[in-house]
Amino acid sequence: MQLKQTRMSTQLMIRVLLHHGWLSLRRAHYFGRSMGIKLLMFFAGLIFIWYLYMVGMMLPGVLQSVFPWKPPHEAFFSLLVYIYIADLAMRLLVQKVPRQLVRAYLPLPVSRKTLASYILIRSWFSLFNFYLFALLVPLFIRTLLLPFSATAFWSALLGCFLMGGVNHALVMWIKTWPSGKIVTIAAAILIATAGVLGGVVYPGQFMDFSASIGDGFIASDPVVFMLPLMAIAMLQWISKKGLLISFYDWGGAFSSTGPAGSTRLEKRFAKVPVHGPFWELEWKLITRNRRTSAGVRQWPLVIIGVPAILYFAPGESIAQYMVMMVMIAGGYGFYHLQYSFSWESRFFDMIASRNIDVYTFILSKYYFYCLLGLLQVIPMLALLALARPEMVFPMAGMYFYVTGPVFAFLLNTGVGNSTRIDPNKKASFNLEGTSGTLFLTIFATMFSIIFLMTIAYFLPLPIETGMSLLTGLTGLVFIMLHRQWIQATAAKFNRKKYHNLNKYREKQ
Repeated sequence: MQLKQTRMSTQLMIRVLLHHGWLSLRRAHYFGRSMGIKLLMFFAGLIFIWYLYMVGMMLPGVLQSVFPWKPPHEAFFSLLVYIYIADLAMRLLVQKVPRQLVRAYLPLPVSRKTLASYILIRSWFSLFNFYLFALLVPLFIRTLLLPFSATAFWSALLGCFLMGGVNHALVMWIKTWPSGKIVTIAAAILIATAGVLGGVVYPGQFMDFSASIGDGFIASDPVVFMLPLMAIAMLQWISKKGLLISFYDWGGAFSSTGPAGSTRLEKRFAKVPVHGPFWELEWKLITRNRRTSAGVRQWPLVIIGVPAILYFAPGESIAQYMVMMVMIAGGYGFYHLQYSFSWESRFFDMIASRNIDVYTFILSKYYFYCLLGLLQVIPMLALLALARPEMVFPMAGMYFYVTGPVFAFLLNTGVGNSTRIDPNKKASFNLEGTSGTLFLTIFATMFSIIFLMTIAYFLPLPIETGMSLLTGLTGLVFIMLHRQWIQATAAKFNRKKYHNLNKYREKQ
């Protein structure tokens, strides 16, 4: 009788969790946004899916040209392990555990095992487990379904889903285990080691091993399917055990656990004349909060990853990389300055009501992100000199372009950002602070490079040389005139600060 009551209560609890999950989705803040933002979000998602679909359609031809001695499906299977190593690295950075769905239930007398099972089951409905199908379906239709059979097509899709499932189970284990940071570091080291071994030391053996996995999928080899299934089951069981231990660790603050006092670097910042106190505060903002610190921690991977991508990427023209270079050449500042002055929204009452020299405040902020970007781009240029020497000067020119006109544009338009931001909220897929105006601002920023590319096309110089000169010279002009446009930005800030203060107070 008691067992029957326990089962009934568990069933009732699962129904309540599902109902509350639906209410959480339906009442989410992004559904309350304006129709314009919803359309922009839908359009951005559609572009991403369409891009993957088109890559899947074109990939057979690309693979045939790169690996002419192999059929396209075998060439793709040779890269399968590399693809899912990259997928695992991305998941470690941005995939989250749906922990917020159960935090409210922890003080209640409910079954912790049911909560742990619910989290693990709910996590499988993540977009990370399905996004690659936009690429795989058109690819396998052209390379397996039409030339071979439907069985090969569905077997390959199932095998790829299981490989992604192993990645998913690994990430859930890493991010739910009590000693998650140690496991994350170990996983990052393993991924880097696998990348070095597979990309530099033993690429032939890795590709052969990867191809054998793909061949096992299309041959419906039960061993190839059973191994990932067993790995998923084991990892899920371990994750459930870890969840039962680490549940109450989730009740704490999400902020970075930095020391209350100043670190050595912050003390050195404070000693810099004029700009030091502002630099110290800026460093604390981006390192002691969850959302802002995530980007800082990810940038070492960008420094290594971008030269690696350019090394293995086909093509000789730099035109296809220019938009990406706009995003990364200026370092972390490109991301942070998109939300200029909204990061300080929690302190805006103090900024608006104190006699703070706004010109020095903005000037210090500009110098800080220029220096941070320089420290980030120097090792990237050193790696590019080894991987793609022809990209060194374009990347260097792009650094001046981003820290010049792009930073000037972001700081000037940021004066109009009146959205209150909590820098301690989640770091990835966070739409807080995003507006239609900001979306158009970033769109214009990223594609402003097209104007310079058009001019460079008509110059009597190679496109690489022309773009390097145009971006570098344009950036240097803005950098030399930075005091003038920062003075104009400060005047604009002073005119609008009380209007913004009222907006920030409305959103408290």
